[in-house]
Amino acid sequence: MHLRTGGRTITAIALGAALTACTQDGAVTAPSGIARPSVTTMTGAAPPSSAPAPTTTTATATAAAPAGASVAPGETMLADLRTGARDGADRVVLEFTGPVPPYRISREAGPVVDCASGATLGGPGQYLVVRAEPVGIFDHDGVSPYTGERTVAGPGGAVARAIMTCHFEGQLQVAIELAGTAQRYADSTLTGPGRIVVDVQR
Repeated sequence: MHLRTGGRTITAIALGAALTACTQDGAVTAPSGIARPSVTTMTGAAPPSSAPAPTTTTATATAAAPAGASVAPGETMLADLRTGARDGADRVVLEFTGPVPPYRISREAGPVVDCASGATLGGPGQYLVVRAEPVGIFDHDGVSPYTGERTVAGPGGAVARAIMTCHFEGQLQVAIELAGTAQRYADSTLTGPGRIVVDVQR
């Protein structure tokens, strides 16, 4: 009987020592035996100036974009901007490397400005402004498919020129300066390759 009592006393002392050790700075252990990491939640305070602000990263299936790319590689990109005369109208064509992106056209009074810098690109007058989004700038190798001029002269009858006023952060804007008394226009899309076509009647 004395040995059994002593065994219980020794066991109790050992358990007490173990419980005391767990209440100190060590990790709390779940019943399953998996240590639970301590979690600290901070609200209402900015991080110290010496520590970088936390960032949130979302994983996607697309390849990483080169530095300075407006959108991820693989998005449709501008390949060409050109003008020409056709069947009593002056035509402006925006050609893309892929499908035609969503777009809209509005009639606006000048001047027109660069969307990023605010610099004036076109003076007073009437413009048809084509806005398309999303439109990339660079391909997977960091090369821009469009190598033409920012301003493309028009035939002059109804279109004076086409000005790329924005190609930044996935946005593409082209301002079509109207000539003379041009008012009526029609827009359409074509495939193979994808194109936005704007015909302004003379």
